[in-house]
Amino acid sequence: MADERYGRGKEEAPGKLSAWEKYMEQSVLRQSLLNWYEFDGESSLLEIHAGAGALTGLFCERCKTVTALVSDEEEAERLSQRYAERKNLRIRIGDPMELFQAAGERFDYIVSVGGLEYAKEPVEALKGWLGLLKREGILLMAVENRYGLKYFCGAKDPHTHLSFDGVNGYLHGANGRGRCLDGRELEAILAQAGALQYKLYYPVPDSRMPQMIFTDAYQEGLNAAERLADYNYGDSALLGVEHRIFCDMIHQGALHFLANSFLVETTKEGRLSDIIYAVPTTDRGKERGMATTIRDSGIVVKRPLWPEGSAHIQKLHANTEELAACGVPVVRMELERDSHGLFLRMPYREEKGLSYAMSYLAEKEPEKFVEIFDRIYGYILAASGMFGDLEGKPARSMAEDLRLEKAYLDLAPCNCFYDEAADSLLFYDQEFVMEDCPAQFAIFRTLKYCYASAREMESYVPLRSMYERYGIGDGKVREFEAKEAEFIQGVRNLSSHAPLFQAATPDYERIYRRMEEFSSLAMEEEKDSEKKPYRIGYVPGVFDLFHIGHLNLLERCKSRCEYLIVGVLTDELAEYYKGRRTVIRYEDRARVIAALSVVDEVIPVDFSNTDKLDAWERLHYDCHFSGDDHASHWNDVWEELKKRGSNMEFFPYTPEISSTQIREAMKTEERDEVG
Repeated sequence: MADERYGRGKEEAPGKLSAWEKYMEQSVLRQSLLNWYEFDGESSLLEIHAGAGALTGLFCERCKTVTALVSDEEEAERLSQRYAERKNLRIRIGDPMELFQAAGERFDYIVSVGGLEYAKEPVEALKGWLGLLKREGILLMAVENRYGLKYFCGAKDPHTHLSFDGVNGYLHGANGRGRCLDGRELEAILAQAGALQYKLYYPVPDSRMPQMIFTDAYQEGLNAAERLADYNYGDSALLGVEHRIFCDMIHQGALHFLANSFLVETTKEGRLSDIIYAVPTTDRGKERGMATTIRDSGIVVKRPLWPEGSAHIQKLHANTEELAACGVPVVRMELERDSHGLFLRMPYREEKGLSYAMSYLAEKEPEKFVEIFDRIYGYILAASGMFGDLEGKPARSMAEDLRLEKAYLDLAPCNCFYDEAADSLLFYDQEFVMEDCPAQFAIFRTLKYCYASAREMESYVPLRSMYERYGIGDGKVREFEAKEAEFIQGVRNLSSHAPLFQAATPDYERIYRRMEEFSSLAMEEEKDSEKKPYRIGYVPGVFDLFHIGHLNLLERCKSRCEYLIVGVLTDELAEYYKGRRTVIRYEDRARVIAALSVVDEVIPVDFSNTDKLDAWERLHYDCHFSGDDHASHWNDVWEELKKRGSNMEFFPYTPEISSTQIREAMKTEERDEVG
């Protein structure tokens, strides 16, 4: 039953949720929507429609007091049990205006995820929420975009559960179930509600589990494809792969139109955030999770997402300093502290990411492509101590035996800027170090993820040839794949986030099969559109002295129906109507007609079925065909046929040819011969 105050249906009871839905309710990755946002720790926050509380815990960690608004007692009980230890959380049931407006209670922050989509009067709802803010308060809203890329790829609309429904403008309406908004609609609502100061963010892949947050001020997509794991939304209707389209969408600045979700930040008199891009690595857990943000002031800030991550921030700073001391070119950073805790600050770089450069160097300058990997391998060695006696060994053999005291695993294109004019590399974000590591494993990872970011590289410089360059045979590839899986399992907590990462692997074959099925369906519909207007057609006639006029008539009849039945008048009936005997007897006339490819069936027409309505009772034809000389005689019959769902059509006779003319010509020829 829909809650009238919200225009939104209740969430299903936990026992009825699928495994994916349960994961979506409970996963800490849901916090990535706002865990990079710098809330004031002394603030009050109102969460409108908190639901199962996917974000509520985050707000309790970041704000002084949190009020979570739910629809009914059942939701309130579930939320209370989930956050029983939170002393700064209060739970309320009902409409925010009824609860807080009259009481004069105001908030520093109001958060609504999806609420605007269900509001019956979105402008009025937004006005009401703005009215509950303090003078410098901030409203944050997440809204689904009906033109989102995932919907163009075939994902079902979240409200009507129909593919392409929002894209098509809800052809049959949303019927009170809520509706996604496009960017233009959203901005019109903001303007009408008086939200004159606002900022749009674009969570990617969407607002449920973002991995990157873009804005209009930043759509560079720095190594975005390598970072993106676009999950399949549990949808069997997908015809496209977002990952394959994503980079083009970013490079062409199409996020405002094609982003799957919007995150709106608006205020009456407060200050909007200076963040223009954010990457939260929530999946890495409390000790390693960070938020990397680019500011409009031209600096980059890295913060731990949890207090437990302060040691990792310090380790990252130490790694950078060690690499610089070894002669590796790195972006230097400063370790600082503010009211939110420890953070790293560094300048924003204008250079393109090396991954982006490698995608075209593989095609245009393959020698440079290979040389850059050699250079990276040199930096890996320079940054590390070595084990083993290497003196006198050839380079390939050395690569096979070489072990590194410390391998810096992020010395890779995805963590490197490239100045093409100066042909120089500049590394950043050197988080991970592996001790006593095979040198081949370090370069294996570098190759693996670079090629994964742009599959077309394989066409120009095969990955296998690069593995061979560093002595990595098939056996080593299998060994290193297992080693990498183990490493990633620990870094990204794959066991905890298995549903997401399993869903993030596109089933290319399945999607290709759907594409083929869709094309086949389209072809079938195209054939259907070419179908003849009638299934069964019927045309009676004498067909004596068969000639081109008869053939033209039958061909026209067949062009209008799938199955053509021809009624051939018996000798007796033909003599009754014509007043003379036929030249060709019935059996021979019927055989001639039956031999024609345009004729599917021949029946005799005698005194029992000469009436057209009697014939319809036996044949149930969809159309009765005839020559146009009868068009004015059969109006009454035509009307009766229409009542039965049938029709009549008339074709013009071929001029200057008929059986009568042939007969007369034969008689004339006989007289001439006798004379």
